[in-house]
Amino acid sequence: MTQLTKDLEAFSNKLIKLDSAIKKIKNSIECKQDSELINIENSLNRIIATKITSSINVPAYSNSAVDGYAINYKEYSKGNRKFYIIGKSSAGHPFNNKIMRLSSIRVLTGAMLPSQFDTIIMEEDCLIKDGTLILPNNIKKGINYRYLGEDIKKNSTVYKKGHKIRPQDIGVLSSLGVKKITTYKQLKLAIFSSGDELTNAGNSLQNGHIYDSNREMIKGFLKKLGYQVNDLGILKDNIKVVEKKLSKASIDNDLIITSGGMSLGDEDHIKDIIEKKGKIHAWRLSIKPGRPVGFGIYNNCPIIGLPGNPAAAFVTFLMVAIPILKKMSGQLIDKYNLIPITSDFHYTKKKGRKEFIRVKIVNKNNKLTMLKFPKVGAGILTSATWATGMGILDENIEVIKPGDQINYLSFNEILG
Repeated sequence: MTQLTKDLEAFSNKLIKLDSAIKKIKNSIECKQDSELINIENSLNRIIATKITSSINVPAYSNSAVDGYAINYKEYSKGNRKFYIIGKSSAGHPFNNKIMRLSSIRVLTGAMLPSQFDTIIMEEDCLIKDGTLILPNNIKKGINYRYLGEDIKKNSTVYKKGHKIRPQDIGVLSSLGVKKITTYKQLKLAIFSSGDELTNAGNSLQNGHIYDSNREMIKGFLKKLGYQVNDLGILKDNIKVVEKKLSKASIDNDLIITSGGMSLGDEDHIKDIIEKKGKIHAWRLSIKPGRPVGFGIYNNCPIIGLPGNPAAAFVTFLMVAIPILKKMSGQLIDKYNLIPITSDFHYTKKKGRKEFIRVKIVNKNNKLTMLKFPKVGAGILTSATWATGMGILDENIEVIKPGDQINYLSFNEILG
C-alpha cells in the first residue's frame, strides 16, 4: 500500500494553485509497491524496480551495415585501388580463413567482419573484374561499418529504476538476451461515479438522467497506463451506500478514484465522507476546468475526487491524477515538454487562475499554429476528442490575441 508522510497538511478552503498542490502531494507520497519478476513479453507499461545493466555489447561483434565489400582502409590510403576477393561473410556465417595483404571479402548486411577490415564499400560503388575488386577514389574510412558495442556497451546502464516499459524497450531488452525483469506490481485502482442522474450505457434513459461517460473514459485511461482497475459502477446519492462502498474499496485497493460528489451541493457526499474517516489534503484548485477536484486519505487509502463535468474530469485526470499515479507506482517523473506555439484566436480569462484549453496544432502557411475548440464549457467532452493537446494559460495571463505564444502540452506527452 502506498503511504503518505506525516508532514502533509490539509489546505484551507481557499482556492489553491495547481502547481503548489501537486508539488506538496507528490513530495508526500512514497511508492510502497512490492516487486515481482516477470517475462519481458508481459512487461508492457510496467515500471522497472531495479536498474538494468547490459551483460553484453550490442552489437556483439563488428559487422557490415550494407551488402558490399570489406577492405583495410590503411592499404587503400596508400594508393591501392585493386583488392583480391578471397571469400565471403554473411550473417551467421563468418569468414574464418587467413587474411592476405590487399585482400577483400564480399559481405552481406549484418555479417561479422574480420578484425583486419574496417571499411565497407557498397556493391553498387564497386567494379568487379576477374575476381578483383576495383575501387573508386574518395572512399572514406569506416563507412558502412558497425562497431562492436556501438549501440550498447557491456556493463552500461540501459534503463534506470522507475523507467516505464514501452514496445521499443522490449526490443532493446530482447537484443540483450534478457528474458525476465523485476518490476513493481501494478497498482490496483477502484473507480466509481456518483450521482442519481447517471445511467449506464445500454440502458434506457429516463427523464432528467444522463449517461455516465466519465467512468468509462477514466477506466480507458487507467488500462492504457497499465493499472489494474476495479469498476464499482454508479453510486446513488445516498451517504450510507457511498460510505459502505468506499470502506470496502479502501481495503482492497491501492487508490480510489471518484467522479462527481466533490462539490458543495446537498447531495455531494464524497468530501464529507472522506473527512469522517480520513483527511482532505487538497481541494478546490484555482484551475479551469476542474475546480472541485480533491485528494485525500480515506481509511488509510489515497483517494482522488474528480469533478462530475466530463471535460473537467478529463483535464483533472490528466493534470492532477496522472502525476499522483506515477509517483505511487514508482515511475520516474520527468518534467513535461511545453512547446510555445503561436495562437490563432482571441481569449480572455480571470487573473490568478490557471486554465487548460483544448487545442489542436495545425500547419498554417508553413508555420505551426494553435487552434482552440470553439466551445469551452466543462461539459463539452467532444473538445477532448477534437484536440491534440492543451494550451496552458498561467495565472498571470488575462488576454490572448492571435499571434501570441502559448505553451502547448500534447496528450501523448502526458500519457507517455
